[in-house]
Amino acid sequence: MGKSQESNTIAYQEILAIKASLRELKSWHEALHFMRHFLDGKKIRTSEEMQACAEMFEVVYQKFGALLTESEVSLRKIVKQNK
Repeated sequence: MGKSQESNTIAYQEILAIKASLRELKSWHEALHFMRHFLDGKKIRTSEEMQACAEMFEVVYQKFGALLTESEVSLRKIVKQNK
């Protein structure tokens, strides 16, 4: 295989890492679906329910941020390797 062809390959491990990140993002996206139930303005919530909702939102927000950062780093690495 010539050098130009080698530089355009992406390691299978990198593909699996991005696939895992996307799978995890999807699972957190599904968790956000339930947030609509908790944030329904037509229902009165107890302070415990509101606290639980706030905590769940914070966890999802932080995890999304971490996953997005990981994905961006992985993609930058792949692009850099294949230039």
